[in-house]
Amino acid sequence: MLRSVPNPPPAAQAPAAERSERAWGVAISRAFEILTCFTPQQPSLGNSEIVRATGLPKSTVSRLTCILVELGYLYRTSSGKYRLAWGVVSLGYPLLTSMSLRQIARPAMYELARQHHVNVNLGTLHRAGVVFVESVRHDESSATRPDIGAPRSLLRSAMGRALLLALDESRRTALVNQAALADPVAFRDFPQRLEQARRSLIERGFCVSDGEHRSGYLALAVPMRTREPEEPLAFNCAVPAYQMSMQQLQDTLGPQVTAMVRRLENQLGVD
Repeated sequence: MLRSVPNPPPAAQAPAAERSERAWGVAISRAFEILTCFTPQQPSLGNSEIVRATGLPKSTVSRLTCILVELGYLYRTSSGKYRLAWGVVSLGYPLLTSMSLRQIARPAMYELARQHHVNVNLGTLHRAGVVFVESVRHDESSATRPDIGAPRSLLRSAMGRALLLALDESRRTALVNQAALADPVAFRDFPQRLEQARRSLIERGFCVSDGEHRSGYLALAVPMRTREPEEPLAFNCAVPAYQMSMQQLQDTLGPQVTAMVRRLENQLGVD
């Protein structure tokens, strides 16, 4: 007598579904990798340039750039190259408008920038780096002015160290390890710089950098206490070294930035 063979359980069919999910995940990851190739220095890129920057197959790049154009995140120019489209800006709009701290802090940031002729920025962590979420500039004509979305090095900036020291040790170690793989040169003396920043934050409330991110510029950073410690925030000021000495930065600007951050914490009711 023949016996019927039962249908395989749903779990036996899972590998195919998992493979499909992984394929979608890879495609999404590659699409974002393409979007992050564009920089202020290289705002327009052709497929061959994207292939060199990402190491992705040419066929994959061609397919994904077409999809990104259709979705409104890339624009194809008359020269046949691509640039970021305005759909990219719309992705960040809900996040920026929901961040009330930006609106609350802007008047104090403007006053500080006007009084001392410095750039004042608010930043947070993005992957193994730093990104500005608000920026006030004293000189709008400067070609090197920072702006919202501008990236900064985690290992080479005062803001990076201030943000790292606001994290618990396990997450700080994980981020430092990621950043070290991307920038091993900066990591050589980073442990010493991080310890100096830790002592400075304890003693003075801020930490500094001297031309590490950009030669000829001084910067200081002050971390801000938040209700969500997994998303740390910090304010920084950057100024050309010919305009202000490191001693002036620490004696005059440092206490004022620190006081501004403490006032904002009180205004937001952060203990």
